[in-house]
This record gives sequence, structure tokens and C-alpha cells, in this order.
Amino acid sequence: MDVTISKLPFYCVIIPLIASFCMPVLARWKKEFCAPLATLATAAVFVITLVIGYQVMNNGPLAYHVSGWEPPWGIEILVESLSSLMIMLISGVCLVIMVYSFVAVKFELERIITGWYYTAFLLCLSGMTGLVISNDIFNMYVLIEITGISACALVVAKGSRMATEAALKYLLLATIGSGFILFGIGFIYMITGHLNISFIAIELAEVKDTYPILIWTTLSFFVVGFGVKAALFPLHLWLPDAHSSAPSPSSALLSSLVVKVYIISFLKILFIAFGLEIFHETFIRHLIIVLAVIAMLSGSFFAFVQIELKRRLAYSTVAQIGYIFLGIGLGTPWGLAAGMLHILVHAFMKTCLFLCAGAIAYQTGRKQVNEFAGMGYKMPITMGAFTIASFSMVGIPLFGGFISKYGLALGSLEAGIPSIILVIILSGLLNATYYFPIIGQAYFSQDEHEAHGEEHGAKKFQKDQLPISMLAPIVVIALGIIYLGIFPGTALNFINQTIAMLL
Repeated sequence: MDVTISKLPFYCVIIPLIASFCMPVLARWKKEFCAPLATLATAAVFVITLVIGYQVMNNGPLAYHVSGWEPPWGIEILVESLSSLMIMLISGVCLVIMVYSFVAVKFELERIITGWYYTAFLLCLSGMTGLVISNDIFNMYVLIEITGISACALVVAKGSRMATEAALKYLLLATIGSGFILFGIGFIYMITGHLNISFIAIELAEVKDTYPILIWTTLSFFVVGFGVKAALFPLHLWLPDAHSSAPSPSSALLSSLVVKVYIISFLKILFIAFGLEIFHETFIRHLIIVLAVIAMLSGSFFAFVQIELKRRLAYSTVAQIGYIFLGIGLGTPWGLAAGMLHILVHAFMKTCLFLCAGAIAYQTGRKQVNEFAGMGYKMPITMGAFTIASFSMVGIPLFGGFISKYGLALGSLEAGIPSIILVIILSGLLNATYYFPIIGQAYFSQDEHEAHGEEHGAKKFQKDQLPISMLAPIVVIALGIIYLGIFPGTALNFINQTIAMLL
């Protein structure tokens, strides 16, 4: 039984990988089977991750050595508290997006490429899952490439000129980021002679005083490489075009998960391989804090001036990435816990917002933020979910975003940088300036084209004219945001175990 349990993380990678290879065949034979099979594979991964999460919480980390080769010679898959939380998040959000895609993909994409869309989606799921559970940095690099290439395919799936240009820009910049990461891996191997993170940590603790400049250079390469991949300002140039021009399910996946798995990989390398002592001695934390603060403010400013809804949401992601890197840069228990929690919360918030944007475009064809007059009455359920996610993004109490921002404020006090609290408050107010006007239009303005048909300007609630496969995921993810705001304890249990391991 123990052997079977230890293999479960491997199944999380291989099941979507095998299913992805089946998609092109089904697309030529029976296109209607693609979506059910992709959903079944994603659901199977989600169930397995729940079992893994239960095992990790009760019995400690799970380790699996691929083909029986033990480290440092073989590839090790290691699932501890952070990895188990992330694979549950990845598979759960992917399942929600997959159900939403049943109709959305047919609406936004040409029928001929739907099979290839699910191929890229499942490859991305396999890459993300493998990336967060791998304990081998070169294997991480391979999975980074799989995730990045499949993400580019999800962007270009729409086939428009804008999507093609965005995917090309994404591919070029992602390749540069991968180059920096590969150089960093090469430097680590040169210093330690190992690729396994656990063995790297042991060796670096002994030789860190021998190679101070090389270690600083290696960390700098990782900051740039993962900064490009995770769209940390000012290395974010690919993100707004890619996320706004992709199909709505792809946008939700990219903003909520893809950029986050790179942050998790960076976090593991930074705190497990290099360790807290090197992190403080090299002053990398100061660089990360500065970049994070700039991202929080600049991303919000750029989002404020966007007219297209999905582009506004994309720039908002740049600001939210700043919150996560701020938690990493603070390096305190509260700071790290809040940063990790914000990964989880933001995944729910941004998935909800992009799915709502896709639903509004599906029913009304409206994509601009100045076209939402009366939308709260035409699509009450969708706009209700959009409002919940927006309140959470701003950081209003009882919603998930408040908990993580409050934790970052406590982390700032722990780190002895109380001025960061003002930045957090200012960023939250900036979030309000570009979310609240949309909500205000939706509920307190009337569509001019319909105003003459209503007596005395009265507004009547209508029913969301959406398929249940689109509406149900939106409702589920919105309820998840409220749950995380009121009952964050389950997620914090996993995170607290991670903090104890890191610090």
C-alpha cells in the first residue's frame, strides 16, 4: 500500500500527458469525445491530489524515485505540504476551467482546432503538476519548457493576428527567461556537482564561503529568469498581450496558475536549495522587495487606463504578482505565509474574473469596461460573482484577498519595514479605482438602448442566459473566494507546515 501511495504523484503527471496524446486522434475521429475525455483525466488528477493532500497532512511528505533510481543519481519526485497544496489547487482550478470550456471553446475557437486546444491544455496541466513536485532542478527546467510551450499554444489557439503576435512575443521572452534559468542551473551544478535540491542544499551550506560572487551571480540569474516567466515588473512585457488576446479559459489558466508555478519553483530553489542565510547575505531580498513594490503600484496604474476588460484584468495580474514576490522578499513567517496564501487566493479571484469576462462576451458581446451599464440586471449571477472577486482583489474583509494582504502587513512589521503597509493600502485603493467603476455601472447605470422600454426607469432582473456548464464553474469559484475569506484555516495548515520547513 505504501508503494502504491508513493506512486500517486507520478500518476498526476502521466495521466494528463497520456490523455493529451489521445486528443489529436480523437479530434480527427470523434471531436465530441475530446472534452469529456479531457475532463475525465483532469477529474482523475484532482481526486488523486486530494488523496495525496490527505496523506501529506497526516503522514508527512511523499517521495518517489523514478524508475527506482535514488538521488542524487535519479530523478526524485517529492511532495511536501506546499507541493501538495499546489497540485490540489492546479488540478481543482483546471477542472473548473475545463467544465467551463465545454461551450466556451466552441464559441471562441474554430471547431477544427478544438482537439489541439485540449492537447495543449492537458500538456500544460501535466507540466505544471510535475514542476511543483519535482525535486530535481534540471527536471524542473524540462517541465518549465513543457509548460511554457503549451501555454503559448493556448494563447495562439484563437488564430487572430493579435493572438499570434502575443504568442510570438510570449515565446521569445519566455525563451530568454529559460536561458537565464538554464545558466543558473549550470552554475549550481558547477558549484555543488548536484541537481537534486536536497543535495544542493547540503553542499551549498559547506561551500558558500568559497564561491560568494558565483552564488550571487547564480541567484541573480534565477531572479531574472523566473521574473520573466512569472511576469514580475518590469519583466512583464509579454503578459498583457498574451492574457488579453487568448480565449477566456486560456486567460484564466495563464493568469491564475501558469505564472504561479514558476514562483513556486523559484521559492523552492531560493529557500530550500540556497537557504535563508544565503538569501539574507546576498541582499537578493532587497532587490525582490523593490521590484515587488514597483509591480504593485505600476501594474495598478497600467490597469486603470485600460478600456478592454480582459486587458485590464491582465495588468491587474502584474500588480498581484507583486504581492506574492513581496511576501518572498520579506522572508518572515507572516510574509511568506501571506505570499503563499495570495497564490491560492489570486488563483480563485483571477479565474473568476476571466470566466465572468468570457461569459459576458458570450451573452452580450461586450468587452469594454464602459459597456457594463445595467449588466448587473441582465446577468445577475455572473455580475454577482464578478463583484465578489473584485471585492477580494481590493482586499475587503470577509473575502480571500483581505486575509493575504493583512498577512503581508504583519510580515512587513516582522521585517522591520512598516512603510510597506502604506504601499499595500495604496495598491488596494488603486485596485478599487479600476474595479468599482465597473460594478457601479453594472448596478447603478441603465443601458441607453433599453431605457425606453422600461417604465419610469425601473430596472428588472433577468436570468443569465448561459449554459449550466459555464454558469456552474463561475458560481463554484466565487463561493471558494468567500470560503477562503472566512475559513482560511485549511490552506494555512498546509502553509504553516511549509513555513516550518523553510525557516
